[in-house]
Amino acid sequence: MFCRFGSSGFGFNSWMPMMMGFRILVFIVLIVLGFKLIKSYTTNSSGSLKILDEKFASGEISEEEYTKRRTIITQKR
Repeated sequence: MFCRFGSSGFGFNSWMPMMMGFRILVFIVLIVLGFKLIKSYTTNSSGSLKILDEKFASGEISEEEYTKRRTIITQKR
């Protein structure tokens, strides 16, 4: 009964470090994508408030309309 390393399911396999590295790489990519999605969402929300502020400052909309729209935008966050 010989038990060579690498021949049984419990021994060291030369593919193990590569598969572990691949899983870590996939995990890191998922984390980075998640942060980018969160950042783009918050940027778009603050961008809409900036546009609304500019419209109010230029006189395109009234104070009542500004307050109403600002309330709607901030509730969506």
